[in-house]
Amino acid sequence: MHARSVIEIADTKGIVPVQLILAGYWASQDRLVAFILNGVTPQSIDLVLDPIVSTLPILIPGVLYIDIRDKARVCEAVRSAEEIFAASRTFRRLAVCYGARRGIVRPVTTAIGELDSRALRQPSALDTDGCGKSQTQPGNPLLGNRPRVVHSRPENDIPVAAPARFDWRPIGAAVGP
Repeated sequence: MHARSVIEIADTKGIVPVQLILAGYWASQDRLVAFILNGVTPQSIDLVLDPIVSTLPILIPGVLYIDIRDKARVCEAVRSAEEIFAASRTFRRLAVCYGARRGIVRPVTTAIGELDSRALRQPSALDTDGCGKSQTQPGNPLLGNRPRVVHSRPENDIPVAAPARFDWRPIGAAVGP
């Protein structure tokens, strides 16, 4: 395994960090991303990712789920990583003990901005025809057409179903048919 990015996904008072999971998945279009699960089940991550997984090509490196208690796999992921985002002191200490290179362990609070900006700045290899010519078409669900994520609260937002129809009217207009 050569996970270039390692991200700890930790349960925070029963709230799954949805924006962090999405940012990690988008980054996995051009690199293997290891999610270190700390109090979070693979099923809870699947609930977040299921709606977008089908919109991306199946040939992306993707994400790998690793339980924080799996010493051998965590150690392997940490040693091969180019960047590590830790949500807890426990994982930060584990990363250092397992041989993480100096300076690559950063707080998970910086992950969303760093992963998003990199994903939007660098076109994926899947977006080109092999000769550098872009294959991204309008409406194609590749990296360049990534849906915008609006941060209304910290990265612990949970998606909520929106009504199917909105009525637009001037402010102060009468409500009714």
